[in-house]
Amino acid sequence: MTGQGEKGVSTAALTVRNISKSFGAFKAVDGVDLDIATGEIHAMIGPNGAGKTTCFNLLTGDLPLTNGEIQLHGKVISGLATDVIARQGLVRSYQISSIFPDFTVLNNVRFALQQKRASNFDFWRPERSLNTLNDRAMELLENLDLDPWADHRAGELPYGRKRALEIATTLALDPSVLLLDEPTSGMGREDIGRVTDLIRKVAVGRTVLMVEHNLSVVQGLCDKVTVLARGQVIAQGTYDEVANDARVVEAYLGAVHA
Repeated sequence: MTGQGEKGVSTAALTVRNISKSFGAFKAVDGVDLDIATGEIHAMIGPNGAGKTTCFNLLTGDLPLTNGEIQLHGKVISGLATDVIARQGLVRSYQISSIFPDFTVLNNVRFALQQKRASNFDFWRPERSLNTLNDRAMELLENLDLDPWADHRAGELPYGRKRALEIATTLALDPSVLLLDEPTSGMGREDIGRVTDLIRKVAVGRTVLMVEHNLSVVQGLCDKVTVLARGQVIAQGTYDEVANDARVVEAYLGAVHA
């Protein structure tokens, strides 16, 4: 249920009503409702093929809705272009790292910071055009413990650090709602712990919605959980509530034994 502030005003950062996406006769997402409270870390989980990534693509405008409506802080954003949605505060990081491997870590963040400017063509301008962004770029790198790597090529970073850099470039757009697509995918235990700590840090003052397969991460990090199966929401609540839901147990066991 949508959170209510004083005088009944909604405190939801992201409100999703009956969104659907069909590809021909196949419904990848089928009537999904979400209420993501402001300041919440919210996980979307489910077996492979449940519709999680398609949901993310609908939220960010990467795919058009077949039906339904999406609101960001009470303002309808469904139907808007991806870049417009990002500028309004909903920004996504992707499961596959999207950094520029041949540029330095610092330059990756500076490029991202340009997207907030009225003119974002500094890429083609002299180096001094980017130097004005150094202070903010270094602040972001320091917040994510990446400042020692500032002058390294991004492609040389260890995998976990690359994911941290991707989060830094996402934060450069100053999102109020941050979508993270499998942020710990493919990581060892040490990197998982580091990235989990980073997510907890960057969640201060903003809302986070994440798709994550690692249920230990979800249990230790997230306030609320939405479970999808076959494109539909089958359970929502705290981790303990959804973990003990018979429909969730069946969905995961069915996936294991399929």
